Formats: sequence, C-alpha cells, structure tokens
Amino acid sequence: MQAAALAPRLDAMRSGGHFSPGVLEAFGEFVEQAPEDALYRASPVRYAKEKGVSEREAIELFLYAAHAGIFEMNWGVVCPGCGAFLTIRGGLRQVMQTRFCSLCEIDVAVSIDESVEVGFTVTPAVRRIRFHDPETLDLRTETFRVFFSSSLVRDQKVSERVRATTKALGRIPTAAAVSETVVLEPAYYTVLAPELQAVAHFDAGPEGPSTADFDFHEGQVMPARATVSAGQVTLNLRNRTPNDLAYQVFISPYPPPELRAPDYRIPRRVLLPFLTGRRLLTAQAFTDLFRAQSIPADRGLELNNLTVLFTDLKGSTAMYERSGDLGAYDLVRRHFSALREIVSLRGGAVVKTIGDAIMASFDEPRSAMDAAVSMNQDIRAVGPDLLLKIGIHAGPCIAVELNERLDYFGQTVNIAARVQGLADANEIVVTDLIYAAPGVAELAAAASLEPTRENAKLKGIGEATAVVRLR
Repeated sequence: MQAAALAPRLDAMRSGGHFSPGVLEAFGEFVEQAPEDALYRASPVRYAKEKGVSEREAIELFLYAAHAGIFEMNWGVVCPGCGAFLTIRGGLRQVMQTRFCSLCEIDVAVSIDESVEVGFTVTPAVRRIRFHDPETLDLRTETFRVFFSSSLVRDQKVSERVRATTKALGRIPTAAAVSETVVLEPAYYTVLAPELQAVAHFDAGPEGPSTADFDFHEGQVMPARATVSAGQVTLNLRNRTPNDLAYQVFISPYPPPELRAPDYRIPRRVLLPFLTGRRLLTAQAFTDLFRAQSIPADRGLELNNLTVLFTDLKGSTAMYERSGDLGAYDLVRRHFSALREIVSLRGGAVVKTIGDAIMASFDEPRSAMDAAVSMNQDIRAVGPDLLLKIGIHAGPCIAVELNERLDYFGQTVNIAARVQGLADANEIVVTDLIYAAPGVAELAAAASLEPTRENAKLKGIGEATAVVRLR
C-alpha cells in the first residue's frame, strides 16, 4: 500500500467533490484495507449497497477517484451467456455495435444501456494488487476473476467442471513458445488466455493430427478452431504479445455451434446490478471530469432509452428590464448553479445551457421527475421572480461529441424540448410515457401536483402527443 500516494489524491477528491461527512474517510479505508479482489473492476453500485451510501454518491466517489489517479476505469461488454467481460480497450470511443464472445461463440449485442459495464481497478501507484501482474496468477483459482465480469454470480458447477477438466495451464514468456503433451478424451476443448480475452477451440475426435499449433496475439488466438485425434496430443503454444502470458486448456462447457440443436440456448448467467455505460454518461461528475472519454466521432453512440429534461425561465426579458443586465445575469447564473446541483443530486447531468434554459439527462424518468419537483420548489430561494417551465420525455437518441462536450440528438430530444414549450410558469409537462413510468405519478401526488391530460400538437411532430400537465 502506497500511503504516501493515496493521501494527496484523497485531498484532491475532497477539494473537487462534495461528499457527505465521513464518506471520503471510509472510501480511503476501503482502498487501504479491502481484499484485492474488491479492488479489481470494482462496482460502485455494489460499493453503495455494502457501505450504506447512495448509488449516486458512490458513482461520484469512484469517478473523482479515477480523476485523482486512485482508480482507472475498465470498460467492457458483458456476454449474456457466460458473463465474460469483453474488454473495450479504447473506452467509450471504441464501443461498437456487436462483439463476439469467443468462449460461447456467439455474437453479443452491444448496448450502452444494458450490456456495457464500467468497473474500477485501483492503480499500481496507490496499491499494487496481484491483478496488475496477470501473467503471475494461478489460473486454477483466478481464471473466472480475470475473464468474467465481477458482477457474475458464479455458477459453481461450471467452475468445478473447468477445474476438473483442465488439461494444461502455465505461462509463456514474451516472444517464446511452449509445448504441452497431454492425453485427451474425445471432447470439445477450449484454449484460454484470460487477460487477453482470447479464446480458441479444438475438437478431439476419432481422426486428426496428433499436434495442434496456437499463436496468441492481442485479443485473439490463431487459429480459432482446430481438430486433433483423441489420445496423446502435443499442443504448441506461441506467445506473440509483448508480455508474459498465462494460458489454460480445458473441456469447453458449451458444445460447438455446429452441434447445437436448433432450440439450444447458451444458459444466461445471473448478473448482479452493475454500473452501465448509460448510467455513467448521465452522471454529472463524468460529464465534468472526463471530456476526453469522447463518443466515436464518425457515427455517435446509440442509446435505447434516455430521459431528457428541459427548463426555461418564464418572463426573462421582463426580468432583464426590471433588474438591468448585471442584476439579471447574476440571477440567471445563480439559477443555473441551483439547477445543476439539483440535477447532480438526482444522478443526472446538465448537458448544456441554451440562453436561460438547461437541457439535462437522466438514467430513468423517476429521477428526472424528482429533480423537476425540487426545481419548482427551490427556485424561489434564488429569486422570488424566477418562474420555471419544465418538460420531460424519454426514448432513444444519439449521443455525440459537440464542442468537446457530450450532447444528444434525435426525436426524443426534439419532443422533450417541444413539451417544455407547452409548459406555463411553475408547470411541469411530461409525456404520457413519463407519467406512466414507475414512481413518477407518486412523486407528483406527494408534491400536490394536479395532473391534467391532453393530446398536444407539437411542432415538427406528425401525430398528436399525449402529455400530462402538472401544476
């Protein structure tokens, strides 16, 4: 443990973030004392549950810790079949539409909303753990920790089968080769290099050669498939990566695709809740601290469902007339600061300001509604003449990088802006989809907001949109 390296980084977090009393101290103890497993692809969502803090604050803790050099972010796509953590080495910019799980031999749909997981690993400068040196790990006990998501609820039967059927394991120095002579019963085998996320398969059957050659490259093993004869077989394994490499050979837990029945499905593994890419994008701390984690420049990034909130000030022109430019600008600036804090405390992020308006994003409708209620209740403390108009909608959209900041485009954003345009002073207008979302109607009722339903014709939208006015 590098105590001298941790203290100044915690001080940087203290000066940059706004954390509840004692939370940062407990986080420092976690970094110092937690088992090494807990510091490898750590989940802020599980940390929140274990430590009794809100998920919003836990996510912010890890983001500020990553910014301070205590943790580094790990992006990956979680295979729904085996639970493999398919590493995205380029982070957000390298998120693709599909990935291939070479263990299951299936295509995995990449969804920033659901299948992209973000974990956090402590940096060697703060605390060196065994996972920083993967080539030294004992694969009999560590394969699952390295190759699979830390959110996977381990299937003990699969784990025991892999351990029981392991035919070879070892390490290969960089640019070197090893030969393993093993006795194989007829079966379908897997060759695995966990830290490379690299897998190959070979079939041991009644016919075939008595040798097989496999070359390990970054992210893949070549060839991906081979055939040998059952019995005594020599496996020639060559490491073509710049680092020492650990490998393991065992009987595959899944049949090869060509032998799977038409109705066969890879068993879906149980996953604990984890920090999704979408939830990270909608965190204010991520928006503020990680502008370099940009969106793929050529196509943007598709989100299946994002909740978008717009606000605007009612009568801002008259306010400038009454208060003068300097006085009105000060009010507007303080109103932006207040709204930003409200959004951040609900786990959302202010995407941008537009004149006297803001656009904010949220992971789910309830958080956006909670923020909207607080905005209308608290804005008078900034200025008694400040009156807000708020609109909320949710749906698919495209995340893009614009002026070095994260932004969103698409029909969902257009509808949210148009819905806000329907609102009057101190009024929240939401689409029927938002009002029907879990917890939204209950929040409105708790704030004594009276709902009025109507079908509104929105500019640029063909059909009438069902909305609910809340006053």
